[in-house]
Amino acid sequence: MPGNTAWERRVNATSELKWDVQQRLKLLECTVLLTGWVRTQALIETFGISRAQASKDFAVYHGLRPENLIYNKSRKYYEASAVFEPLLLSGKASELLDALPLMQSGAPVVALSAQSPAMAMVKPLERELDWSLLRAVSRAICQQIKLQVSYQSMNRPEPAVLTLSPHTLVYNGFRWHVRAFSDTHEAYRDFVLARMRGPVVLLTEQGIPDGDDTAWHTLHEVAIVPHPELPPAQQAVIAEDYGMTDGRIVQPVRQALIPYFLRMMQIDPRRLDPDPRIQQIVLQDVAAVRPYLWS
Repeated sequence: MPGNTAWERRVNATSELKWDVQQRLKLLECTVLLTGWVRTQALIETFGISRAQASKDFAVYHGLRPENLIYNKSRKYYEASAVFEPLLLSGKASELLDALPLMQSGAPVVALSAQSPAMAMVKPLERELDWSLLRAVSRAICQQIKLQVSYQSMNRPEPAVLTLSPHTLVYNGFRWHVRAFSDTHEAYRDFVLARMRGPVVLLTEQGIPDGDDTAWHTLHEVAIVPHPELPPAQQAVIAEDYGMTDGRIVQPVRQALIPYFLRMMQIDPRRLDPDPRIQQIVLQDVAAVRPYLWS
């Protein structure tokens, strides 16, 4: 059944497009939204496609959104119409972030437009990743076997040799870790890849499956609201910024990943800023997530 919202209707209209076509059209839309116009040559040079394919992309886009783009014959480019409505972009900030690397590198899509806005992006410090270690852990996951590794925990001064049954690689927004059953701890835990020291030894023993990892397989709905001590007008602005409905937004999160999510969103109950102007969002129900916090 077709969706009722504008975004659902857009999803239905584009669901049958090939993935590569969707990516090109998304970048096309990002460019038009930021600069107001785009040339066919932009797609050709950015994606290394033929002029015929680029023209076809524009034709596909025009077929789905005939009112969005107008061809300017004198300047030989497409520009946004007064009634422009995104087809593939949902309005999430991450969509623009996906396009920023191309824009920052001076890719033709944006370089062709002299009116592109100045942009800057703050990113966290890069974490080092040992590729040989990553390959070994990934292989153990794929083959469902155990591995042995020396692990430097922050709870002890020296590394300890652990036997793990890894089942999932996780990126928590800042660094990589692996979710695994530890024979040493007799429990499922998270192990930071950067704390694994020395070579990883792959064992022939079958790994412990993830079926009993209840915290991994159980989703918990984390409800977030504007800080209640903010004035109503400021709460309304925060609610709109996060796309809240009725003054809150609910994010399903695996129980095992709740501490990472809270830290990433800066709403860990133990680390809140006392100033509501700084701590603009909070958990609606702290007690509901307290059992999943790190001790």
